[in-house]
Amino acid sequence: MKKQILSEISRVRQIMGLHEQFITKEKIGEDKVDVVVDVPPIKGTYTPASSDPTSFIGESVTTIMTAIDNTQKAAEKLAEGKLQLVDINVKAGASNVWDSDDGATNYDVDNNYEPTTEGEDQTLDSAGYGKNVTLAEERANTYIEMVIPLLDTAGLNISEQISKTPDTVVVNTGGELDRDRDENIYPNPGQVLILTLSFMYTDVIEQFKETCEPGIEITIAVQGVAVDEHECDEAIFKVSVNGAKIGIANLNNGVLDRYIDGGGWNKMKSIWPKEQLGALQGTFQENWYRNLPGRNSPGRETDKVQGGKRSWTTMIDTEDEKFNWGEENILEITPLVFNKGKNSYVEIKGGTDVQLCGPQAGFRPCGSHSEVPKVTIKNTPVEGQLTTVYDTQPNIGKLTFGSTDTTELLRMDDCGVPIEVVEVSPN
Repeated sequence: MKKQILSEISRVRQIMGLHEQFITKEKIGEDKVDVVVDVPPIKGTYTPASSDPTSFIGESVTTIMTAIDNTQKAAEKLAEGKLQLVDINVKAGASNVWDSDDGATNYDVDNNYEPTTEGEDQTLDSAGYGKNVTLAEERANTYIEMVIPLLDTAGLNISEQISKTPDTVVVNTGGELDRDRDENIYPNPGQVLILTLSFMYTDVIEQFKETCEPGIEITIAVQGVAVDEHECDEAIFKVSVNGAKIGIANLNNGVLDRYIDGGGWNKMKSIWPKEQLGALQGTFQENWYRNLPGRNSPGRETDKVQGGKRSWTTMIDTEDEKFNWGEENILEITPLVFNKGKNSYVEIKGGTDVQLCGPQAGFRPCGSHSEVPKVTIKNTPVEGQLTTVYDTQPNIGKLTFGSTDTTELLRMDDCGVPIEVVEVSPN
């Protein structure tokens, strides 16, 4: 999961043109890169009971170097002189016969070099099997000691701490020496070397941890009826990060909000007929509306135009434990406007439910119905400076009428950069 999240973060930074100065880097370690080269089985040409690989060891080095050339990263590092051999595992084989008078011995693998239990048959020669195992081990050890200098000469770096692992198998060749086996039934020889070579790039990849200053600024806004079709007085939201409340965004920009700013009820009732105002008019109600949740927040800004721009801005201290700030952080909003019957209300301080909307003929239903708010995020590459890293509408769709459900706006990395950026289709 972590790798996927970091990949998305990198992609978003490219899309948005973000630069490395938005973050600081701290080296936390380095990593050496390993690679395994698959070497095909090397067929030996030992004389019976011999462990000397001289007759074929040169050809085996060619096989190894060809396998390296066919392994892209290994070939690149070999050309740079940076490929270091750190482990050589040699599984040496012997045919399942020791003395023709005693017949076939037990064996470990079938003729395709696959492990099998059939070779455990008690009618097979176990004493000869033990001698074959000893011979195979001698072949493995001898080959390892002889091939390492040759690989060094071929351009490989040999680690001073190289791990040398000899291993053994007795191969089912029908109880015959390789030269005498029936190749129609047993096509593969018992005198074989199966190699696994592990290499390490001798250069290192440095690991860095990217960190940001702890201040992240969040702005939740509506852009006005001409831009996002928002014009209402039922857009009051609790805003949370990782489930912890950071404040209330009051984005009301309808007639009630406009006339509280523009002269109060006396001016309002000269424009709205009394029959439309109904029970909502009067100085008593006016005081309630002046103190709706979030309306007097120091982070709230308004152009005081009906159907105009409204926004709310706050700083998040990402070091505050209540936010549980980490590599992935969820920004959410929860409508505070709720419906009772056909009317909508919001609770103000003291527990009073203030009516915001009553049904009107030819008008929309009451209830929270905000279009997708615009979100702006700024982080602090250095203390006291803010840099915009996000400034658009998250792709969440419209909130339904009357919804009081918590809605995820977006997810941010530890620098406040959204992990995914998807443009909203025009309304």
